Amino acid sequence: MAYSMTGIGRASGDLRRPFPLMKFDVEIRSYNHRFLDISIKMPNCLLPFENEIRREVQSRVTRGHIVVVIQQDREIIPTKIEVDRTLLSAYLKLADELRNEYRITGEIDINTLLSVPGLMKFSQTPVAGEETYKAFLPILKKAVNNLVKMKEEEGTNIVRAITRSVRKIDRNLRNIERMIPRRNAHYKKNLLSLVRGVQRELNEDRLYQELLYTAERTDVTEECKRLHSHISIFKDALANESQPGRRLNFLLQEMQREANTLSVKANYLPINKMVVDIKEEIEKIREQVQNLE
Repeated sequence: MAYSMTGIGRASGDLRRPFPLMKFDVEIRSYNHRFLDISIKMPNCLLPFENEIRREVQSRVTRGHIVVVIQQDREIIPTKIEVDRTLLSAYLKLADELRNEYRITGEIDINTLLSVPGLMKFSQTPVAGEETYKAFLPILKKAVNNLVKMKEEEGTNIVRAITRSVRKIDRNLRNIERMIPRRNAHYKKNLLSLVRGVQRELNEDRLYQELLYTAERTDVTEECKRLHSHISIFKDALANESQPGRRLNFLLQEMQREANTLSVKANYLPINKMVVDIKEEIEKIREQVQNLE
């Protein structure tokens, strides 16, 4: 089963006991990348467990740029509010001094006090780190599972598209093999016509040398065999490997090389047209393979 390198997985959940109520939202996005690169954005309470979170993702994903975003809903977390009593005493003392010294009238009410910068201090109730992570882990696992599920679905669609192109390459290659006798007859006819035109000046040894050279230079049997072999290995890797991306890329390079050689050696327009079709399908496959893990 091949997996797409792109996908997204989300999950949310509440942590209740033995903590104050907390809610976590996890989103994991996967993008194309030659290697595995994981970046994580998380709340402070999970920072000590970055390596554990990274290992959890690595256990299911082997390639791609992975962005993990963990958000903590702070609004539902109990908050501790404290008053800076030292600042409050200094503020009230200064107000009394100003009132007595300058005979300023007016009263200080609660709204005035609450607007004093730094007077009120807010802090979150601390929670147990290890227990928090253990309770959070099922949410993370669910997000990773959803990511892998989407990667699998997209991978199935990619494999279908690649399979269609491979069939076209295979069909064109077999047509080329059927056309080789016609190509040989074409060369033979032209060569005989040329021989008849220069019979008086023809050296028989030189003729045989030229015939051998031409036969060797234009024989595409090996190229066809190697292409068949590459196609067979490609199909097997696509069907049976879970992360075939790198292997398929290498095979495509080999197929491209054999197709180029076949086109040059065949030197026959109908065959060259089929080779162009083969190259077009190879490029289509290459684009698709870039999305495979």
